[in-house]
Parts: sequence; structure tokens; C-alpha cells
Amino acid sequence: MSVAPAPAAALTDGFRWAPATPESQGMCGSTTQLGCTKTLQQIWTSISNPRHNTKRFIVIRNDKVIYDRGGTLPYYAYSASKGLLGAPTLVYAMSKCGVGLTDPAATWLRHDEGARWGTDDPWNNITVEHLATHTSGVCDYANSSAVCRDENPGWQLAYDRADRGDTNSKYKYPGDAFTIARTRAEQNREPALAPGSIYEYSNVGHGLMNYVVQKACGQKLADIFDLYIRRPGMGSPVRPARIYTDDAQQFNQSTGVAKWNGLDGAAVLRLAGRKGIWDNQNIEPVRHWHAVTKVTGNIAAAAAAYWGVVYSNNSTDMWTRSTNHRRLSAETFGHGGNYSNIFLNDPLTSTIIVRQGENNAKGASYLTLNGCAPGWTGTAPTCVDGKNWANNWNVSGSTLGFSVVAPRKKVVEPLQEAFFFPPPFCRMTSAGGTTVDNRTDIYESPPDATTVDLTAEIEVNPREGAGSSVVDKVEFYKEVEGAPPRYIGNGTLVAGTSPRQYQMSYSAESHGAADRVVTYFANCVARSAQDGTKKVPSYSRPVRVRRL
Repeated sequence: MSVAPAPAAALTDGFRWAPATPESQGMCGSTTQLGCTKTLQQIWTSISNPRHNTKRFIVIRNDKVIYDRGGTLPYYAYSASKGLLGAPTLVYAMSKCGVGLTDPAATWLRHDEGARWGTDDPWNNITVEHLATHTSGVCDYANSSAVCRDENPGWQLAYDRADRGDTNSKYKYPGDAFTIARTRAEQNREPALAPGSIYEYSNVGHGLMNYVVQKACGQKLADIFDLYIRRPGMGSPVRPARIYTDDAQQFNQSTGVAKWNGLDGAAVLRLAGRKGIWDNQNIEPVRHWHAVTKVTGNIAAAAAAYWGVVYSNNSTDMWTRSTNHRRLSAETFGHGGNYSNIFLNDPLTSTIIVRQGENNAKGASYLTLNGCAPGWTGTAPTCVDGKNWANNWNVSGSTLGFSVVAPRKKVVEPLQEAFFFPPPFCRMTSAGGTTVDNRTDIYESPPDATTVDLTAEIEVNPREGAGSSVVDKVEFYKEVEGAPPRYIGNGTLVAGTSPRQYQMSYSAESHGAADRVVTYFANCVARSAQDGTKKVPSYSRPVRVRRL
């Protein structure tokens, strides 16, 4: 077991969400105009109807809260907590506790009664990445396959009872959820397929990943998060499950018990989308955040089901399937919960979406058109058994529990319709004269250079074709500790570039003293080709630059 380092010194009071009107960020709030076919108010009216039972709805663009219904009230996040607590604590374990995604999970799971993890196939071939991508083959507690119960028929029920962290002695070691998962859970295919060859969403597998993190770091998830991840402007989960395991150890799990208020959860996604850069610091290395948020290069079986490491993503256009509503990028990532919650971040358009609802007889879970799922009676005025599943996607035969059910047409599609026109995709491409690779913590400007050179790329209408907007400008900003971002100037078009790139040479003197590290980002602005007063901005991911 590694010993966790002391927490970093507390930061000065830095980032806070700022309020803004939807229109200032290129979206329609209460009245349609220009290219909007929906307003945020219309979306809220629809999804807050009792038959869909949405309780919280937040839209954030460019670090500004433009629509908020209930964002400061804690609410069950269900499995979305995997992305809010499970992912950042995995990043910490990768950075500080010696955990590698390709490491055998057995390194932390094979002790005592879990010896098979170190000796038996397929257990000894399961990696941390397999657990994190739902490709390990470990049965979920709801899997009814015979092979899931062939050695320990009652383990799934025992796990289900224990995973909430009940402090009653019957759920402590060896009756705790982690020990049950580690010693009694079965591999879910007969004959067993190689880990990584098949995708199956597994709360048990994610729980085992949580165990690996805590065993390696010697601390609970909540303590890791509060001491090393959480920053000023970012809250914590409310009452995550406490599990008493391995005799005296106390652990947490992030498979779906804690409450989060929506703005705190959005702040975690902001941190992940910015590759861990917060208030001019790297909150763990960029390369580790990249590993859990990337949408390419993931295990093939997971990628085919739109999953990466912990987070789901839009690499297969899961959130942008309608021909005329492809306004979020393929790099959109996040996590849902209980089929009624979504926490999504598109780092190329700087858009964060939070929806929290109830999974109950009113049909909020599956968002069938008439508001009910099969077998539920419901209480809404016209609620009957659901027959039309068009609000969901990839649902075969209205399969209850199907893993890709989520609120798409009721939330994500109309939200994309609420833009004046498709937002530009914005990304930094060069910092200090070096190509941005999404893995480097700090880019270094050449020694004795008189300027810090920055380049950003803007793509206008990249998903819907040209015609509705044109490039307006690319602005550059810098961030230093404890202060809001400061505008430093507009970029100049680099001749012959497509997509267009804009460059700025910022004076080294203005950057600061030698060895000073400063965070920079771009703001790409597009304007309507029909009404030049209507503009849509998009912040890029930031980069950090050191002047040598």
C-alpha cells in the first residue's frame, strides 16, 4: 500500500461560476430568434411536467450559468457519481498511488480470499482499465445469467444489500460489498471470454475499481476528493456510502448512492474537460485526465458502445444523431444515472448540461412519449403503460434496464436547437511555439524569446455545413492564481489555414518574470451571416505556458 502525500496548500479564492443571459452565450432563453427552434424555457416546461418529473436542469456555457433550475440543491446523482467521484479519484491514484490503467487489477485484489485474482483465468488477466471501461467480464449484480450464480447463488442479493454502506454489523467485513465483489462475484460469460473482448455495464466492476484506488492510496474516495481534487468553487458529494471492509478499513463507493448538487457536479466536469487545469494549477497531470476523457484509442469493445475510461462519450454520435441537431462535438463526455440523470460536458463548445430527475412510476426514467414504462401504473393524469420509446435510442423491444436508455430527445436534442446557430468548435493548437498534444502539463516558450506565441483553431458549422454563420474573431485570455481570466487581445489569421487558425504573440514582459507559469485559453466567436449582432462564443480548453 502506498502512502498518500500531504495535501497541497489551500488555494486562494479563485474560480466561481458567473451568471449570464442565454442570449449573451448564443442561446435562446425564453423567446425564439434567428435560428433557434426551441428555448431553454420551453425545454424546462416540457421536462418538468410530472410525466417526466425533472427536478434539476442547468445549462452552462463558457463558465457562465445561463439557465438554472435547482442547481444548488443536493439530489441523488445515482450512477452519474461514477464520473463525479470515481473518475477524478482514479486520476489521483494514477498520479500519486502507483495505479496504471494497464496494471493487473490483481495487484490490489488478490489478497486473502481473493486469491483467484492472482492465479485463475480470466481473473488474473483483468486490468484496471477493464474495470473502468465495463469490459472486465465481471458480472453486475443484476445479471441473471446462470454463470453469474454458479458458485455463489446468493452473492448478487448480498451485494445489493451491502453496497449502500449500512453500518449494521452484518454488512461489515466479510459481508461488505467490496469483499463480496472481490471474492464471490462471477465472470459473466460461459465459456469465459478474454477481458476486453465484450462490453457489459457493471456496477460491481466499477466498485472493484473504487476498491483498487482506495487500497493503493490508503484513503477513502471522499477523503481523496476533498484533500487533493476539490478546489475553491467546487463542492463535495453529500453522504457517499461508507463501507467497512478488510476489518478496520473504511472505504467509499461511487456506484450510485451519494447526492450532488448540480453546480458542484458541473464543476467536476469542468475540471475534467480542462484536463485538470484549475486556477492556474495542474490538479494532477494533464495526461491522466486525458486518459479518462479521450474519445479515441479506447478499448474497442467499450468504444463501440460509446464508452471510454469511466465516462461515456459522443464518439459514435450518441448525443447528436439528428441530422440538423449536431451542435455538440464528438468530444462530449460525461455520465448518466438511473436513466434519469445526465452530467455532460462538451469541451470544444464549452457547454455543460445537467439534468436530474426521478426514476419512478411517472416514467421519468425512460422518457417514453406518454410518460410511463411498461409495468408501471403511474400517477400522472394520462399516464398509462409506455408504448412509444422514441424519446430514447438503441432500445430494443423496450428492454427495461437497457444500458443506453437516457433522456436524449427531451433534453439534449432540444438544447442543441436552442442555439442561434451551431456553436464554433474551439481549440488551442500551439502554445509557446509547441503543438498542443493534450498530454503536456506545461509548454515552454523558447529561451530569451520576446513573446509567448499562442495559436487557436476555430471551426464554424463543422457538423452542419456552412451557411448560417461566419468567423467573427478569436480572443485570447490568461489566468493567474486567485483572479478571474483577463482578456489579452485578439488573434491574427494565419494565412492559408483551414480550419482557420489565429495567432497571438503576447509580450514576454506581460507574461511575467522568467520561470513564471501562466494559463491561457482562446474564445472563438462566430456571428450570424444574416444578423451580425447575433454571436456565439466558445471557450477552448486551457494550456499552461512557462517563460524560460
